[in-house]
Amino acid sequence: MGMTYARFPKMLLVMVMILAFAMVPETGLAKKKKKKKGKKAVAAEVAKPEDPTVIKAREHYSKAKSLYDSKQYAEALVEFQGAYDLKPHPSVLKSIAECQLQTGNIQGSIATFEKYLADPAAPKKPEIEARLVEIKGMMASLEITSLPDGAGVMVDGTVTDKITPTTLDLVPGDHELALNIDGYEPIVKQITLAAGEKGSIEVDFSSEGAMTDEDPLLIDPFADEAEGDEGDEGVTVENESDGPPTAFWIAAAVAGVGLVSGTVFGTMALGDEKDYKDSPDTSIKESGERSAIIADVSFGVAAAAAIAGVVILLTNKDDETETDTAKSRFDIVPIATGDTVGVSTAITF
Repeated sequence: MGMTYARFPKMLLVMVMILAFAMVPETGLAKKKKKKKGKKAVAAEVAKPEDPTVIKAREHYSKAKSLYDSKQYAEALVEFQGAYDLKPHPSVLKSIAECQLQTGNIQGSIATFEKYLADPAAPKKPEIEARLVEIKGMMASLEITSLPDGAGVMVDGTVTDKITPTTLDLVPGDHELALNIDGYEPIVKQITLAAGEKGSIEVDFSSEGAMTDEDPLLIDPFADEAEGDEGDEGVTVENESDGPPTAFWIAAAVAGVGLVSGTVFGTMALGDEKDYKDSPDTSIKESGERSAIIADVSFGVAAAAAIAGVVILLTNKDDETETDTAKSRFDIVPIATGDTVGVSTAITF
């Protein structure tokens, strides 16, 4: 035999080690293969269907790029906008702004680029800032003045919130400018501006404009009512009563004065009476009597004026004209005969 008894134990040991290694389940090779197989299984379990909105937005964007490359900018703008509406992303805003620029909407392009820069997630902002400066340089500016100042400004049929003097940023090309101010017919000017041009225009209404038939500032809105003429709609405007007639207010004033005067002199008379009781004196008595007479006359005048005012107020008619009211009059005549003091009133309508 080729194998000796001395080598047999060594060979047996090697065969046992090989058999043991093959029977161990977690050998290095088996472990690696098992881990690899496990990752695939986990990936299959974690995978979910893609969001339909994202799929649709990607379709719009892909179509928009093809249209832009073929210089169909208006159609590309619609598709880019559709993609952004479904899945807003600053990079899409950049594409929208470029389409707006290619279609001549410079102002819209500027606004979109500014929106891009305002987005915190937008990349490459220095590059876009430089692009924005370049696009703004494409705009034209127009300085507008007028004599007199304060004219309203309309550009291409659109009313602006500007009044002269002012400066407008306009896209290059032809524009129709209309200025209007009270008292004059609007003045229309045609102007053509090149990219980056700074133009100016001045309008003198006194020499170029035609005055309107009527200046609204000189119209008296109450003239027809005061004269009782017919209004704009053919309805006769009647004079309306402004309140109590003048005679009533005169009577009220006289009554007030009489009441105050009677109160003052009555108080003086009472004071003289008290002083006379404490120290009888002829001058104090005469002063008290005189004050009492004046107080009585004042109260009488006040009472007569109050009565006359009430009568005037009750007999006044709502349809009286101002001329008729002025004819209403009352007279108050004080009477003093001997020891008698009083008043006489006369009312005239």
